[in-house]
Amino acid sequence: MNKVWWSMQDLKERTGYSEDWLKENILLHPRYRQMLDLENGGFVYYPEKKGERWCFIASRMEEFLEKHFRDIFMKKLRRFER
Repeated sequence: MNKVWWSMQDLKERTGYSEDWLKENILLHPRYRQMLDLENGGFVYYPEKKGERWCFIASRMEEFLEKHFRDIFMKKLRRFER
């Protein structure tokens, strides 16, 4: 059975990337943060206090990752080319 919500651990397992990488390149990146943030109508709960956990609507996060795959990784590749 697929999960309805993902934790940060689930996101790390699904992508194979570290929490730091996910934050830097996706979750806290200005290009994506506004569209992801629950407070702006998105599907990611950004922890407000220490000890709170990240929470993602699994189906929408998966869709976002697929839709923005090229953009996320083309930026990464461009950084390595410099």
